[in-house]
Amino acid sequence: MILGGIFMDNNNKIFAKETPAMQKIKAESRLNLFVIIAHIIAFSFIPILVLAVLLICGESFKTMHEYYVMKKKCDVALRGTIVEFTESVSDFDPHETVYRPVFLYEYHGQEYRYQPYDMNMGDESALGKKYTIMINSDDPYNAYIPPSKSEIRYNKAFIKAGAIIYLIIGTGVVLLIIRSVRRKKCLKQDNA
Repeated sequence: MILGGIFMDNNNKIFAKETPAMQKIKAESRLNLFVIIAHIIAFSFIPILVLAVLLICGESFKTMHEYYVMKKKCDVALRGTIVEFTESVSDFDPHETVYRPVFLYEYHGQEYRYQPYDMNMGDESALGKKYTIMINSDDPYNAYIPPSKSEIRYNKAFIKAGAIIYLIIGTGVVLLIIRSVRRKKCLKQDNA
């Protein structure tokens, strides 16, 4: 042995043997690198994930909210028939044409028309098809088409999935903060 941690073998080749202090520094630097990478991933990926979940779950939440609000207002179920379609440009693709149905329904002997803004059909093949329409008995122009049970389940599932994802993300962030605080306390104690 020449110096602390540096050795010479039988062939006069010099090599370094890691001392416990060097091993500790190496392990801490690996841990620091892991923590830095975890922070970068967390603080760059989490906002993107949160935004994506917010958009998906937000739309489902909006749909369910509108459904429950209209369900309270509209108390009479009728059958409405698609009598025509209006052609318009898609909200998502300006090069796509969508067909919005116009429903005709009758209440107390008077005919009413209803065109849901958010209902699109690929073509006019559903002309004459009947749907259940809910109307407000005090204002028969106030109407909506209730979503199917599968649509309700789908939207509720997205809302629940979003809540679970937010819970997981929030727990991860809290754990990273706790770990960072503990690490700083340990470093202060080691330096003292």
